[in-house]
Amino acid sequence: RRASVPFGAGDVYVSMGLDWDQKDLVYLYVQKRTVGFKALLFCYDVIPVKLPHLCVGDVAASFARYFANVAWCADEVLCISECSRRDLSALLTELGTPQPPLSVIRLGCQLPGVSDGPVASDVAEVLGQRFVLFVSTIERRKNHETLYRAYTRLLDQAETKLPLLVFVGMPGWGVNDLLADLRFDPRTQGLIRVLNHVTDADLARLYQHALFTVFPSLYEGWGLPVAESLAAGKFCLASNAASIPEVGGDLIEYLDPWDVPAWAERLRWYFTHPEALADKEARIRQQYQPMPWPQCAHDILVHATDRLSAPAPGSDLHDQR
Repeated sequence: RRASVPFGAGDVYVSMGLDWDQKDLVYLYVQKRTVGFKALLFCYDVIPVKLPHLCVGDVAASFARYFANVAWCADEVLCISECSRRDLSALLTELGTPQPPLSVIRLGCQLPGVSDGPVASDVAEVLGQRFVLFVSTIERRKNHETLYRAYTRLLDQAETKLPLLVFVGMPGWGVNDLLADLRFDPRTQGLIRVLNHVTDADLARLYQHALFTVFPSLYEGWGLPVAESLAAGKFCLASNAASIPEVGGDLIEYLDPWDVPAWAERLRWYFTHPEALADKEARIRQQYQPMPWPQCAHDILVHATDRLSAPAPGSDLHDQR
């Protein structure tokens, strides 16, 4: 008996994330073969398989099984960068699964405009000072540690009048020692600020008023805060790892995420050369083309409707029997 599913032949099932621990892709595979609909699935990154030591818990095996199921189930997989597409293709080759078409879409990056609404008190306090902005969940992979060490290096070299270093994000995995250092290190007291539960409107204000942004992540599937920074017209000093250079192109500067002396040196240089920052911001405003989120949604629907026109019911792209 045919299962009761809300899809018919010619429909396209679209899932944009959280499949790996919340959806039964084996069941989906059976139903799409039975009913004749198509499946458009997503790959943000394969970091839990590629770099499991940078992720919480032992999830590498679960992620590998998930992507094996994706390979059998998907009629197309949308990846959020060329880096993620290459990583997924390499993983599927290693797993010995079929390879569905792997396409790349560009994520949206535009925040709502700054409104006249109220500003949170902790955000307002930051906005009244010179500051550098790092937007990210505070977890080990994002590499806040390099910025903390770069700041302590500058302080130990008797640098004065350093701007605030502002971390915007919720605490995550693997940073208990770092957060303790930030609380107790007398050198950075009052210089490194952590903001949680920041609204979109306040985040837009922070981007607007920052001297520039930083993004020293060890590995990314894309690097949305870099795109948001550029959309706000702000220069970013970023890691050269993984997909991040795809985001910033030649509009920003890249450093080895582990090279603390280089981060300290380039931070100091930009702190003391506001004219260079102004030139870079002017170039960003002239050349960067932000991706609106509605356009991103449209691109996804184009893949679902134009690229996945369903064949006759019962056929299957990856029928290997």
